[in-house]
Amino acid sequence: MISRVLLVMVTGLVSACASYGPDNGQPTPVERSEPDAVESPAIVGPPMPPPGREPSASRQPSAGGEPSAPANPQTPATAASTLLASVDTAIAAGDLERAAAIGERALRISPRDATVWYRLASIRFRQQNYDDARGLARRALSYAGSDASLRLQINDLLDRLNSL
Repeated sequence: MISRVLLVMVTGLVSACASYGPDNGQPTPVERSEPDAVESPAIVGPPMPPPGREPSASRQPSAGGEPSAPANPQTPATAASTLLASVDTAIAAGDLERAAAIGERALRISPRDATVWYRLASIRFRQQNYDDARGLARRALSYAGSDASLRLQINDLLDRLNSL
């Protein structure tokens, strides 16, 4: 009985490995597609400030008491910066949970990007999860390096967190 089962299995395996089409000596045609030509990389900049409010470099909290986005010059889009644009969209829609999930995904892609750490800290601050926001802001500060503008914004957030 076992030998019959084995014979059936071996026959099935051999037949599965056999070619399924007639061999006419011609190779199977392969469809090739060329990627679209990219003239220049997408540019992603900082989010626009709300109407009627000018961005400032002071260490004073913004009118709403929430941290503002870092002011970086325009740079070519990366996976993390594209996700940060999605974070902005989620925040504008009032969906902080979705914004946090996208921010965490951006961290997995770019774990040493101080801007991503800062943005996630800002989201946690808005969610009133102050302990997490403080830890994320400290990590952002450790990765900020010589980016004075970002360091100023992170310190502003830490000051607000420490005053709570």
